[in-house]
Parts: sequence; C-alpha cells; structure tokens
Amino acid sequence: MIKVLHVNRDYVTIPIVDGGEAKAIVWPGMGAKNCALHYVVMKPGQENIPHVHRESEDIIFVVQGRGVVVDLDNGKEYEFEPGSVIYIPPGIRHTVKCFGPDDYIVVGAQSPFDMDLYRRAGLVKDE
Repeated sequence: MIKVLHVNRDYVTIPIVDGGEAKAIVWPGMGAKNCALHYVVMKPGQENIPHVHRESEDIIFVVQGRGVVVDLDNGKEYEFEPGSVIYIPPGIRHTVKCFGPDDYIVVGAQSPFDMDLYRRAGLVKDE
C-alpha cells in the first residue's frame, strides 16, 4: 500500500538532539520493511548526541544550514552546506554540529534499520 506522509503529522519523536527536533517518519512502526527516513531540525550552536549506527548506512541530505559532521573515531571534521549529501558508513561514531546562521534542517535515511536507536527511544521492545 502506498502512503503519503507529512513531517508535521505522521511521525514519532526520536531523542537524538538536545533541544532540537528529530522525527522518524518512515520506520518499522509505520510498516516500513527495509529503510528509515528521519527529519531533523537544530538551531545554530546545537549538535546531535554522539552516536554510532553499528549496521546501518546513514545518508543525510542537508536542506538548510551549515556546519560539520565529526568522525569521532578518526578525529576528522567535514564541512557541509545546503545541498550537501553526507554519507556515514556503518560503525563510525559521529555527531553533527550546526553553525548557522540558519537552522539546520535535514532529511536522513538509514538502511537497514538501526533498531538500537528505536529501542533506546522506547519505540520498540526486545522480542
């Protein structure tokens, strides 16, 4: 069945940004089978909580905002701007920092699902 979803209506909150907003739009709880899609907004000066996706590829499309994505395993920073696509392979501990002047708005996809992320958020239970 095809679904048309909206970021302001069809989501669950995922706690990955202190003071920001992270929404799971496409995820196992809405019926997705293989890939997730998240919508994240942060204010200038904010960063997401350092994390790793052990088995998931993380792909982030930057709609608005500037900043750096930090590879915490290798101590490297990579700048991004609107229109950038950030690719993070599985297993790399990372964080994203927003510098502004605009809010950071991104759409991110993960495949396969990072079920640990949803477990930590209390959205799924261990079977």
